Amino acid sequence: MVLATTQGPKAKLWFDAGFNSDGVSTDARYMQAFYFLGMPLAGYNNPADRNEEQRVPGNELLLAASDALKERFNMKETWSKSSFQTEAVTTTADGGMKVYWWSLPGQEDEWLTLSDKDLNWTVLSFLGVMAYVAYHTGSIIISATSMMMTVTSIFVAFFLFRVVFQVSFFQFINFLIIFVVMGIGADDVFVFMDAFHQSIDELRAKNKPATLPHRIKHTMRRALHAIFVTSFTTSAAFCATALSPLIPLRSFGVFSALVIFCVFAINAVVLPPLTVLYIRNLHGRGWIGSLKAMIQGVLPFTVFTLPAYEDPGLALPDDEDKAMAASTDPADKYNVKHMRMTERFFYVRYFNFLNSPAKYVILAAFAGLFAGGVALWVSLEVPKEPEQWFPKSHMFQQYQDMGSQKVMKGGSKAERLDVSLVWGLDGLNTKGTDPWIPSDLGEVTYDANFDPSTAAAQKHIMESYESLKTAPCTAKACSGGKLVDPVVTIRNILAETDASGAVVGGFYKYLNALGGAYASSHPVNAPIVGDAFNVEMCKYSKLDATKVRYAGHVGYYVKDCDASPVPSATFILIEATSSIRMPQAPVDFTEAQEAWEDFGKSLDTGAPAELTGAEATSTNIFWLWSVTSISLMDNVYLGLAVCFPMVFFVLSVSTGNVILAFYSTMTIAGIVTTVIGIGAGGLMGWDLGTTEAIAAVIVIGFSVDYCVHLANAYIENDAVDRVSRTRIALTTMGISVTAGAITTIIAGAFLGLCILTFFVKFSFLICWTIISSYIWAVIFFGALCITAGPSGKFGDISWLLAKMFPWCH
Repeated sequence: MVLATTQGPKAKLWFDAGFNSDGVSTDARYMQAFYFLGMPLAGYNNPADRNEEQRVPGNELLLAASDALKERFNMKETWSKSSFQTEAVTTTADGGMKVYWWSLPGQEDEWLTLSDKDLNWTVLSFLGVMAYVAYHTGSIIISATSMMMTVTSIFVAFFLFRVVFQVSFFQFINFLIIFVVMGIGADDVFVFMDAFHQSIDELRAKNKPATLPHRIKHTMRRALHAIFVTSFTTSAAFCATALSPLIPLRSFGVFSALVIFCVFAINAVVLPPLTVLYIRNLHGRGWIGSLKAMIQGVLPFTVFTLPAYEDPGLALPDDEDKAMAASTDPADKYNVKHMRMTERFFYVRYFNFLNSPAKYVILAAFAGLFAGGVALWVSLEVPKEPEQWFPKSHMFQQYQDMGSQKVMKGGSKAERLDVSLVWGLDGLNTKGTDPWIPSDLGEVTYDANFDPSTAAAQKHIMESYESLKTAPCTAKACSGGKLVDPVVTIRNILAETDASGAVVGGFYKYLNALGGAYASSHPVNAPIVGDAFNVEMCKYSKLDATKVRYAGHVGYYVKDCDASPVPSATFILIEATSSIRMPQAPVDFTEAQEAWEDFGKSLDTGAPAELTGAEATSTNIFWLWSVTSISLMDNVYLGLAVCFPMVFFVLSVSTGNVILAFYSTMTIAGIVTTVIGIGAGGLMGWDLGTTEAIAAVIVIGFSVDYCVHLANAYIENDAVDRVSRTRIALTTMGISVTAGAITTIIAGAFLGLCILTFFVKFSFLICWTIISSYIWAVIFFGALCITAGPSGKFGDISWLLAKMFPWCH
């Protein structure tokens, strides 16, 4: 403590912000220490030389040290907790002391470890969905086969993704589609099997045979069309993500669209024969009879004598069925006694409720819900606090919280943000690059007019350097009202100066040390220019000492600096440690980032023609992540801009009715605003951060299913008036929509047991999306259709489609 209070301000950086604040007290609540691993390693030219390769031994050392500390403090991992969720506490003579440690390699390793651990919940999601499919269909065989088809679709999609489309980029975010596609695959099975169950009444109502071949043909015509339309719209919505400039989201969008397409294709091929095999051989036989039938089916000789299949469609309809078939109202052609509980609920109770004045109350209530969702959505901002990736009980999250709350006076190198002011760059030539390889960025193009060897250019660099020392910053993230940290020296390869203006470092300090004609050279008062500047600066850039302090600060891409023609610099930069202490809330960091960018642009004022276009940039992960966050926000709105017109067009074509397509688009807009505005913003109090932005993209693709199912069921039944059409649509498709919602909630709910907050948030957003989609589709869309749905040919554009696409009619 004596050392800390007597060795100046730097010594106090090792303690908490309250330490010695009055100049007298020496009590400290926190103390920190840093361990630095140096580069370059033996065999490397400088820290930038094969940087990632150099970091490997250091990263391994840090991970080994972390493992040793966990063992020291008996921090054990369990099936539901990370070892870092156990406190590291030791006993001292003065009482207990809590210990924290953190490193970037340790955090990256923990993220990968927990991602693998959390994705194990996929097994329970899989079993839960499989159990409900078995309950709904009444068959373990159909349930198991449907889940196998879903898993197969993922592998087929991966083959298409990698081999056919040659997409090489694949990250953990792509695995999130598993939780979505389990619900979609089950929904396809429900639509098909429910249509098959309803086919007897529907065929008899049309005075058609209801035998098994006719039932399968009728089911395929009705169900596969419905499944195709929802699969197409969902795939297309995910394809909107492929327009994102971010490679992970592009990859996710393409892979998700392929998976959903493969689910449809495999279900369309397998479900019809699977249904026939099941009905003819296993349906109604019980466990023992089904086992005998399966054994007999694989043996070439007779072992069991099984009763022959009796087609219920061959039985003559009873008087009640005949009376219903004779009814002129298509909605009365359904026999209640043949209905299952959910179908009966929609056909009788829910229809009576919806056909009452309650429909007007529903429409008014949902209009208010939509307005509230929009208001909450537009009020969402980028997070005001650093994004939380680990639970509050996790050591790394607690360490981040201490950093964001500025508990300590000083920070580690990981909390520093180095920013460069660069001259000479013009952009990137991306021609011939692979868009799926993140490292394949293209070739840097340089400013043809750039020339730092002139006296005017050197003077301007020094003026920029001096102004940077005192440049103000009013952003909240900037400390002390300055852009740069006054404690850390600005690295200017041209020349560094002290408070008196004397040259104390850099190229001109090197020239002065050479003596002779260069003894009195100065970047402003006595600069060397032209070829002499380029030759000497090139030689200086090759020195080992220069490669350590000014690695990559000037661009001379030649081996021999005395070569002819004389080499010229392609770029030059000044690097400074900003006053920003990480972590920072994205909204605060963006403001500080803009301050740096504004300062860079201001340097063009009065700049010579050969030194314009200064850019403020950084290779720091936080700087890059800020750009990524902005792109994520933009991607949400890009997805919406593509999704809604696409849904309107697809439904206009599939239903042949623009009114119904417009109603469906309105409903989907209500779903999205309810999920993001009411759910994320209102209920959970979240900002529009990274998790919410990624999930919003998935929500857009996932919110169309139930509404599209009901819209197609509305227009495709035999009724003409809106009331009967709505009743039939809810009866025939309501049971499938309900079952599909339950299975997707089951698939997503298990993610709520994960450790990483990303998955926990994603779990809520999946479940809330399904709940919102269900209530908007079944309640709002149903009320809207029964109140103002198109009757007869109103809104019909099938005549136009017949002229546009004659081969389809």
